[in-house]
Amino acid sequence: MISDKSKTLLEQMRIDADEYFESLHKRFHDDYRVFTDVLDSFNCNTKTQPEFAFRDFWQQKYASYPIESELCNWAFELFNNIKRFYSGGVFELFKNRQVEWGAPPIRIKREDIPTNSDIKQLEVEVTIYRGLSRDEFESKNYAQPWTIDIETARRFAHEIYKDKVKGIVVKAAVPRSKVIYFDAKDNEQEVIIEYGVISCAEVTV
Repeated sequence: MISDKSKTLLEQMRIDADEYFESLHKRFHDDYRVFTDVLDSFNCNTKTQPEFAFRDFWQQKYASYPIESELCNWAFELFNNIKRFYSGGVFELFKNRQVEWGAPPIRIKREDIPTNSDIKQLEVEVTIYRGLSRDEFESKNYAQPWTIDIETARRFAHEIYKDKVKGIVVKAAVPRSKVIYFDAKDNEQEVIIEYGVISCAEVTV
């Protein structure tokens, strides 16, 4: 059972606690409790600071699980997400989480974004692309990071999903007012859009 304090921490990190733990239970069954322990053990910045904080935690409590196991890797990513949040807030967490290591969705909001954004450089109607999995496409529950560069989207589709069913590239159009962050100097030309804005996107080559 997740504590109220840990649930509050997840909410501050813009993570849906119920959704996250439902997915963890589905994947790890009763071992999902490891993640509640991570949250309870590292619920303030100072607890994440020692260099070997997570390693010591794992060896003391879960030594029977190999350090190379998926359970440990995903728990370590949660620990890293907590550190990122304490270091740079929701924005740093959003930009640096590792989805392939089990990082949960972050539903970032406009108030979490730095003020030095280049949104005004975008067209009033913005054409955006995203490289994604077929599961995401079929769910229509699109994540917030997109790009205005189709080649970047293609690279994500082909590289991120190279060990799975091949990813696809989709295209959509959004009003500039629905973009909450854009950095013109970003090599990936990423745009972050409001969550839930896009319900329909078309597959492109």
